[in-house]
This record gives sequence, structure tokens and C-alpha cells, in this order.
Amino acid sequence: MKAEASAPGANVSQALTKGTCPICAILKDFQWTLAETARPQSDLRVCNFHGWALARSRAKLSRSTPGESVTTVFLEMLKPPLVGKVNSSECTLCHRALEEEVTRLRELAQKLQGTMFAQWMKSQGTLCLEHGRKVKEFVPLRLRTLVDEIVERNRAELEQELETFLEQLKHGIHEGGGLLGRAAEFLVGQRGL
Repeated sequence: MKAEASAPGANVSQALTKGTCPICAILKDFQWTLAETARPQSDLRVCNFHGWALARSRAKLSRSTPGESVTTVFLEMLKPPLVGKVNSSECTLCHRALEEEVTRLRELAQKLQGTMFAQWMKSQGTLCLEHGRKVKEFVPLRLRTLVDEIVERNRAELEQELETFLEQLKHGIHEGGGLLGRAAEFLVGQRGL
């Protein structure tokens, strides 16, 4: 698959938002860019998630040219020999997303070595459990406790917010459901990753 995707202009610093893991945010955009820029290639293999992402990426656009592009991708995939269901370890797009994830984890690890960036991440930054674990592989030993502190602060904040939300629900107040999505992202990563 020829993917013309590299993250759509965002770097780790630009993806910093309180309450959102910057790696998850970048990868979510990257995944859709991959789907939208897929080109026909005889060895393209896609998993269930990316097959549907391809179908949706072009179905939402009204111009015929993008629809033609994904149609040619699917036509190429229909040529013998047919592969059938592909798991994520065999998926061309999953492989590219994993490469991007490693690139962004290295970028984050480099940024964490800067004092101002590290201070902001410690006081306000967010890392999901998975990316907190993975980035520790790329940072110097001295920064691993910082990553643990960021993740623990995120966990404690979410726990407090969920307890407050539960009390609100008991009183019939149902506002603030976006918190559940943040908790899911923290625990299992961004949807579709």
C-alpha cells in the first residue's frame, strides 16, 4: 500500500491537550489519513477495522474522484489470490500505524527531556496507560518516574471525576458523559488503535 500519510501536520507539541493522550490523538488522525490516501497495490492487506475505515473514508465524500480511488483499491484486493480475513499483525495499514506510533513515542521521549515540556506534562499532560508504558522504553531511566507520575496523576484525576459523576447520576444529573470516553481512552487507548 502506498500511503501518502504522515501525520496531518501535527507533532506531539501541537497535540497537547489536557485530558487527551497526545499519542492517541495523533494516531487517530493518522489512521484516517492512511485510509483516505490508500492507493491500489497487489499486496495490500487490511484488517476488519481498516477495511471498514476505507469504505467509510470515501463514502462520506460527495465527489466521485475519491469514491473512484477506494473502488480501485477494493478492485485490486479482489484479484486472485484472495486473502480473506486478515488480522492486525498482517494488516498493511496497522503496520504503518505502528511505525508512526514508534516515531511519535520517540518524539515524546525527546520532548520530555526538555524542562518546560516535562513540567507541563507533569502538571497538566495526559498519557493513556498503554502509551505511558510504551514511552518508558524510549526515555532515559531518570525520566521513567516522571512518566509514572504523569500516569498516576491522570489516574487519580479520573478516579475523582468518576466518583463525582457517579454521585451526580444518583441525583438525576446526567451531564458530563464525555468523562466516560476519557476514562476509556486512559484505560484502553483511543478507539480503533
